[in-house]
Amino acid sequence: MRITLATSPHVRHPAVLQNDFQVASSSMLTFIPIGLLSLISSMRSSLQIEPSLYDLNRRIVDGTIPLGPSFYRSAATEICSSDPDIVGFMTENESYHHVLQICREIKEIKPDCVIVLGGPHASAVAAATLTSWPCIDYIVSGEGETSFADLIRSLMADGFNSAPGVWYRQPSGAPFFAGERPLIKELDTLPYPAYDLYEPDPEEEIFFEVGRGCPFQCTFCSTAPFWKRAYRVKSGARIIEELLYVLRLYGPRRMHFTHDLFTTSKTWVQEVCQVLIRAGAPIKWTCSSRTDTVDAELLKLMATAGCSAIYFGLESGSPRILAEIRKKIDVAHSFEILRSCLEAGIAANVGFIGGFPSEDEQSLSETFDAYARALEIGCAPVHFFQFTPFEDSSIAGTLGDRICTGHFLDLPLGPELGAANRKLVASDPVVFGAYHRPRRHSEEIKEELIDGLEEFPTLVSAALLPALWLAKSSGGMFALYRRWVEWISKFNDARNAASYRRCFGTPVLFADFLMDEMRLIHEFPPALLSVLQVIRLNHEIAGQEQPVIATTMANYRTGLPSEGWPKIELSTNLVLGDIVGKLEIPLDIESLLSTKPPDPLPEPEPGPMYLLWKRVAPGRVQLLKADAFTFHAVRQLQISSKKAGDIVQTWAMDHNASGREGDLFSLVDQLEEAARLGVVHCKSLGG
Repeated sequence: MRITLATSPHVRHPAVLQNDFQVASSSMLTFIPIGLLSLISSMRSSLQIEPSLYDLNRRIVDGTIPLGPSFYRSAATEICSSDPDIVGFMTENESYHHVLQICREIKEIKPDCVIVLGGPHASAVAAATLTSWPCIDYIVSGEGETSFADLIRSLMADGFNSAPGVWYRQPSGAPFFAGERPLIKELDTLPYPAYDLYEPDPEEEIFFEVGRGCPFQCTFCSTAPFWKRAYRVKSGARIIEELLYVLRLYGPRRMHFTHDLFTTSKTWVQEVCQVLIRAGAPIKWTCSSRTDTVDAELLKLMATAGCSAIYFGLESGSPRILAEIRKKIDVAHSFEILRSCLEAGIAANVGFIGGFPSEDEQSLSETFDAYARALEIGCAPVHFFQFTPFEDSSIAGTLGDRICTGHFLDLPLGPELGAANRKLVASDPVVFGAYHRPRRHSEEIKEELIDGLEEFPTLVSAALLPALWLAKSSGGMFALYRRWVEWISKFNDARNAASYRRCFGTPVLFADFLMDEMRLIHEFPPALLSVLQVIRLNHEIAGQEQPVIATTMANYRTGLPSEGWPKIELSTNLVLGDIVGKLEIPLDIESLLSTKPPDPLPEPEPGPMYLLWKRVAPGRVQLLKADAFTFHAVRQLQISSKKAGDIVQTWAMDHNASGREGDLFSLVDQLEEAARLGVVHCKSLGG
């Protein structure tokens, strides 16, 4: 029996904004599918079956499956090319509509193929999915290792009858659940996930499961119900054994310790940290936590054991909202913990949610204040999410009507399919509930302020220092956000953008908005306006490069070795290197470009400052700080190829330096250095 287990599409939101919603494979994010690898290892152990792993995201990135109108058919054809008897998909809330449409195409291509879904979203909407989507045969609900193996064992025998943890259709067509399956008591008994089937990218963070479950009762969350609020962990000994196995496969890697709430038990965290320290703290790792389950002492221990970042869900800056959603944390204490985390040398990642049913202007403003405060003390990244709870969260049944405005980032498949997918999602508030939010009790917040919420932090992080300064100088971060939504809505209306893009803009457009805002303030720091100019051009260039890779600040004087490069004479013909952008600004703001909160803004040096953007590889751009003469040479060579002597002569005439022979030869030396960096090329070398 041939079994294929496939990942679901996963979109990088910043890349979609950077690409301005254009179809681009660089918008995808590859990740290690720890749930699927765990299923595969369990099937190896219990059934001696070797399923294949199909990494859908990687096939999109490498062009095997092109994005566009034929995406679903192309994906289904690719998956069916190995002639599988069973195809299983992991599911996530954001991509459920894509998975279902791929499954529908698989059924058309191979009607006898059995299609199985699993994961948090399919579990939450299993009955509704089986009712509306006949292409789906089974849904494994909750913890899947044993349930999926039992399903496969039954299908291999005389056909499926029933198995706890599995949803299926009765002969009448009605969905039926065979009942809950007891959770696995000892996670140490599970075999290692099938890491050998996955080859991560060089910089990819590895998901490494250390436990499951969360005992808390936040009303908006489906994590605790999914694991039945049972908190389970692997032992420290098992963790280090499995960790060393993964390191032998992949080499040194940063890892995310996957657990819904890693720090539930302080004693267990201490045990794990001590085991890691005794092993020499062999990796850098990240985890998720709550601010009321850690203290400064524990954070220092975690840092010593290799912890490099922690995600904290603060959810709201409003004490009223926190009480309503039963998130029993204190805002002031949370910020004490965030500072302790940063002081311990651990990056603090923070998440907020906006648009709760009773959200009003005061509560949302308080959350924006907390968001800005988190940025100011040095937390990064800091996220905003819309309130769109899963069906199995405790609050879901109390919400009444829900709306889908269609305003969300999605897999970039082109405008026609994008519109069709939004129509599909809007048609079913249960199956696609991740995109439906409740009608709020307060009417003082316009829906468009919720529409643009999730992507605003991506834009702020791209222009952090100017955005924070403007927020402080013009009424706070919520006021700045409100003005941004008004500004970008007018802009998108003027260019007849699709309605679902109305509140979204690129980092380039956000920089334009901030420059407009800054010019309205009587006394603004000129250096910050220059920073915005650099940021704007930086992102404009990055948007033209595929895949998008962050540019880096490098000093012009640090270049490539000089060996092997010809001597430049005055008669040498020169052409421009692969320069994709240039900018001259009145102040030297190099120190500001590398400054991050909470450090104070340094004073800029006297200018001017000359910047060049050079392509160093396909999709990779480097930002260079140049001197005035090299910048002059670039300008000259942008017009046409020239002899080195002509470039030197025009500079000397402009700067009244024609009589100083030493200065002239010094300029030739600078051209040689520019050649070593690839800013200019000798024509004989392929110019």
